[in-house]
Amino acid sequence: TKEVNRSLPGVVSQRYKVFDENQSPKIFDVDEERARVQEEELEVSGHDPYEGISLKRGTTGVFEIEDLVKLLQKERGRDILVCRVPPELKYVDYLCITTALSVRHMRGLAEFVRKVYKIKKLPGDNIPKIEGVNCKDWIAMDMGNIALHIFSAQSRRVYDLESLWAVGPDFDPECNKPVDPLLVMMEQHTNHLSG
Repeated sequence: TKEVNRSLPGVVSQRYKVFDENQSPKIFDVDEERARVQEEELEVSGHDPYEGISLKRGTTGVFEIEDLVKLLQKERGRDILVCRVPPELKYVDYLCITTALSVRHMRGLAEFVRKVYKIKKLPGDNIPKIEGVNCKDWIAMDMGNIALHIFSAQSRRVYDLESLWAVGPDFDPECNKPVDPLLVMMEQHTNHLSG
């Protein structure tokens, strides 16, 4: 076999170069390029947002309470409280309360919990709505078996859900305020007119 002369004539060699397959960039199709970019981003960031979080659906609900607490701890939720709700209330199994560091952190926590919920859920499970997403003090999510409340530090002190759920309405000052006599008279008058 004869070696092919790969040199170009004088003027052409100054403007062009001989194609060499080994020195040209590899061109990927769209799907390959997206996969490659995602891999590079993961390698560059070195951070897996789901590391240490169980992505399997729980048995009593999409989240088991232990999994939710681990997630909140990982995402820097503060003063996490879990309260078992009596079954006779037919509400949820657990009430989970945490404090966020800022409004942005509060929204980010709620959105991340919802994102993990979407990964864990089965096709028949409803995706929880983030209640109070535009509120600066309190965000709540009903996840079926768990009610999650994310507070600002100030609002958590004001609403004091821990005490309300721990001692019940008998010891809640708001529930035990004296009844306004004018309100009682108006209710009696309304009942008299409708009866």
